Amino acid sequence: MAFNPFQHKFVSLFSSALLGLLLASHGPATLANTSNYLTALIDAASAQQLQQRPEWQKLLHYKTGLLPGGLKSQVDAPEFFLAANGKTDPQAELEATLTAFFKPLPQNRDEQHLHPQCRFVARYQWLSQQLNFDPARLPEYDCWRFDEWLAALNPQGLTLIFPTAYINSPASMFGHTLIRIDAHDQNEQTRLLAYAINFGADTGNDGGLAYAFKGLMGGYPGGFSVQPYYLKVREYSDMENRDIWEYQLNLTEAETRTMLLHAWELRGIWFEYYFFDENCSYHLLSLIETARPELQLTDQFAAWAIPSDTVRVLDKAGLIKHTHYRPSRHAVLQQRMDNLPSAQINAIQQLAQAKLTPEDETITRMPISTQAETLELAHEYADYHQDDNQQHLHQLLQARSTLNIISPKVTVPGGTRPEQGHGTGRSSLSIGREDQYQYQELQLRPAYHDLLDPAPGYANGAQIAFFSLGLRHNNRDDSTRLQYFTPVDIISLTPVSDISSPISWQFNFGLRRKHGQDHNRLISSINGAAGLSWSLSKNSIAYALLNLGIDVSARELRKGYAAGAGGSAGLLIKLSDTWSTHLFAHTTDYTAGDKHNEKDMGLEQRYTLTKSNTIRMRWTRQRQLANDFSNFNLSWQHFF
Repeated sequence: MAFNPFQHKFVSLFSSALLGLLLASHGPATLANTSNYLTALIDAASAQQLQQRPEWQKLLHYKTGLLPGGLKSQVDAPEFFLAANGKTDPQAELEATLTAFFKPLPQNRDEQHLHPQCRFVARYQWLSQQLNFDPARLPEYDCWRFDEWLAALNPQGLTLIFPTAYINSPASMFGHTLIRIDAHDQNEQTRLLAYAINFGADTGNDGGLAYAFKGLMGGYPGGFSVQPYYLKVREYSDMENRDIWEYQLNLTEAETRTMLLHAWELRGIWFEYYFFDENCSYHLLSLIETARPELQLTDQFAAWAIPSDTVRVLDKAGLIKHTHYRPSRHAVLQQRMDNLPSAQINAIQQLAQAKLTPEDETITRMPISTQAETLELAHEYADYHQDDNQQHLHQLLQARSTLNIISPKVTVPGGTRPEQGHGTGRSSLSIGREDQYQYQELQLRPAYHDLLDPAPGYANGAQIAFFSLGLRHNNRDDSTRLQYFTPVDIISLTPVSDISSPISWQFNFGLRRKHGQDHNRLISSINGAAGLSWSLSKNSIAYALLNLGIDVSARELRKGYAAGAGGSAGLLIKLSDTWSTHLFAHTTDYTAGDKHNEKDMGLEQRYTLTKSNTIRMRWTRQRQLANDFSNFNLSWQHFF
C-alpha cells in the first residue's frame, strides 16, 4: 500500500516518540543500535509487503471498505491498535507494532504481560518468523502469564460446538456456535472439563424493542471469552434443553496454537455486535481464519451469517473431521418415556409430584427393573421441571439406590445434522389464478425455514422467516407491484407431551395487499396467536390457536384501521420423506375500526425434488375486505 508524505511523517513521529521512551533507560549507543535495527526491520517488512499478506490482515481483522482498495478493521476497541490510524492502515499498524516490540520490559512482574510482545503474541510470533528477529538486537521477553494460560489449556485440537433450537423458541433455530479447546489428555469422560471460546454480546438488562433495535444496529459490544465447557453444556443442554452437535475441526496442533495466540490478543477487545452478520458464528470463523489464513470463510457472508450456514462453509472447506451428537436432557427423557405404558407414565408423574411415595404398593408391586426405571425417570422428571424440594429428590434417589440393578444405556438418535438440511435462503417462481385472473409471482426469502419446508436438519413444527417479499405481475391490468413484505414471521408448534405442555404461538408483521382494495395500496398489519398443538403421530401435528390482528391503512380502510380477534386450526402431515401437506383454516372478526370479517381455509403441499429444489401447491378459499374469492398457486422453490 502506498503512503502519502503526511502518513510517512506520522509514522516517523510515532516511532520517534517510542524511541524517546527507550532513551530514558538506555544509553545513546544502545539507542543508535536500536534505531538502526528497527529501521532495518521496517525496510525488510516493506520490501516483503508484509502489510498485504493475509496473515497480517487476518490478525488485524481487516476487510475491504466502501472505497475501492480501502481497508478497515472490524475491531472497534481503540486499544487493539498501536498506531492512531491502525484501524484503516495495515502498514502504519505494522510499523507501530515493530516499534513497540523494542519497549523495555516493566520491572513490576504483574505488569509484564502488558508489554506489546506479550500483549500481541500472535503478531510477535508471525513477524519474528518473517523477519527472523535477532535476539541480541531485539530481546525476546518471557511472557509468563501467557505461558501459564496456554499450559492450562494444554491444547491439541479444536471442536466447533453447535447448540440446536430449543423447545418453544423458534428464534433459537438460528443456533449459536462456540469453540471447545481439546486438551492433549482429553477423553470422552473428561471432555466436559475442557475450556471453550465464546463470542457474545453484552446486552445488559435490555429487552423487547430496545434489544431488537440495538442488536440490528450494532448497539452492543461483543467480545470473546474463555470459560469451562461444562458450564455451556449445562446452559444449553440442561437449562435450555438444546441438543448439541460437536464438530471436530481438521486443524493441526500448530494451527490450533496459532489461533489460541490470537485468542489471547482478543482478551478484553470488543467489536460492534450485529445479530445478522457480525455475530457469534461470524467472528468464530474470523478466529479460525487466523489458524489457516488462506481460508476465505467470512468473505462468504456479506449480508447475514446464520450459524448453520457457517457450519456448511466449514464443511465445504474440508475443516470438519468428526462429528458427535450430545442430546439434551429433554431428548433423553423423551426417548426413555416414549412407548412406556400409560400406567407407568402416570406413576412417574405422581412420584415426581410427590403424590406417590417409593414405598407405595403401586410402585413396589412392579418388577424390579420397572421399579428402577420408574424411580429414575421420576427423579429426572421432577428435576426437569425444576423441583426445588431437595428432600423429595433425595428420597427418589435413595429409593433407586436400594435396587441392585444396572440401568441399560440410553441411545438417542441424532437425526440429520443442521448443516445437512436445505439452504437457508429461498427463491420461488410461481404461477397462479386469483378469482378469474392469472398472475405470476417472484418470491424471495433470505432466511430461514417455514413449516412446510423439508424438515431434515430443522426443528419440527417451527418456522422463522425474515424479510420475505413477493413481486406479482397481474394479467388483469398488466401491472407488476410488491404484493407483500414480511420482515418477521415466526411460528412455534410445540406439541403437548407426557413431559410438558408448552404454549404454541405465532407472530408476524409487515405489508400486504388484499383482494378487493379500492386504491391497491399496501396495508400494514401485525398479528399474534397463542394456543396448543398435539402430536397425533410421529409424522403429524395438529394445532388450535386464538388470534389477534391489527391492520392500518389511511386509504384502504374507512376508519384508517381495523382490529379484531379470531382463531386458527390446522394439521401438518409428513406423508413421506419427500411429501408433506398442511390443512388449515383461519378466521378474524375485526370489531374495532373498519368492521368486517376475514377468513381463509385451504390446503398446501410440498414435494421435494432434490435437496435444493421443491414444488409447492397451494389452494385457498378466502374472504378479504368482504370479498370472497379462490386462489390457486403452483410454485418451484430453490434453496441456496
